[in-house]
Amino acid sequence: MRSVTRSGAPLLPRAKPQGGARRPRTRPRRRSLWRYKPLVFAALGLIVAGALGWGFASGWFLAEYRAARVALVRGTADIGFNVREIVVEGRHETPERTLLAALGVRRGAPILFFNTAAAAARIERIGWVKTATVARRLPNEVLVRLVERQPFARWQVNGRVEVIDDDGTVLPEAKPADYRDLRLVIGAGAAAKAGPLFSVLMGEPALFRRVAAATWVGDRRWNILFANGVTVELPDRHADAAWVRLADLERRQGLLEKAVTVVDMRLADRITLELQPGAKVDFDGLDGNDGNGKG
Repeated sequence: MRSVTRSGAPLLPRAKPQGGARRPRTRPRRRSLWRYKPLVFAALGLIVAGALGWGFASGWFLAEYRAARVALVRGTADIGFNVREIVVEGRHETPERTLLAALGVRRGAPILFFNTAAAAARIERIGWVKTATVARRLPNEVLVRLVERQPFARWQVNGRVEVIDDDGTVLPEAKPADYRDLRLVIGAGAAAKAGPLFSVLMGEPALFRRVAAATWVGDRRWNILFANGVTVELPDRHADAAWVRLADLERRQGLLEKAVTVVDMRLADRITLELQPGAKVDFDGLDGNDGNGKG
């Protein structure tokens, strides 16, 4: 059986598209604006920055802020939050007018915007004031509490006398003539040392009551002057022990009532006395080397 191939056989015709359908067209690609997002934001940033710069440079923002703040302050005062009472505790020497000027608030002022910390700092610059606290008592009261400096001694230096408190602070408003009953401390540096010295001296109250003045010598030790003119030279170390010893001698021997001008206690193992001219003093019962009299 043979197979025959028809070389001249026509090819089958291709099927035509039915209904005359067209080929789908390719849609044109749209360019999204988001691809320019960095440029858009940069432009907006420049606009905002320029507006802010103009606002600050022209003072518009500051003016608007101040206007809003004034309106708010007035509003709080109008609804009842204003200063009607100023109560002061602890004032004895501080002048009222000086205190009110430092406080810096008047009746009727808005209380919520009153700077209490700044007011306390101003008040503490007054010479009489040691510490001050300022507080609001809403809705209408300002409370001021003072701790005043107490006159403690008179301080003489370079020919001038000042009144000081116990930590050596000068009270410029205090007149020395009004405090003649205060003991006198003398010499550069004596003001700061007076508090610790008097703490030692007050350990023997009967002896301390007779002290008139104290001189700070050589920036290291004290000479104590008694009301009857006797001077006691204390040592630079262990002055407290020397003071107790002096008090014991006074109780047993009445040392300071005798014809003595100077009691030198600078050496730990002896007491040297300077007597009034021509005086002779008997110190029966003094211990050890006590009573090496010079006269």
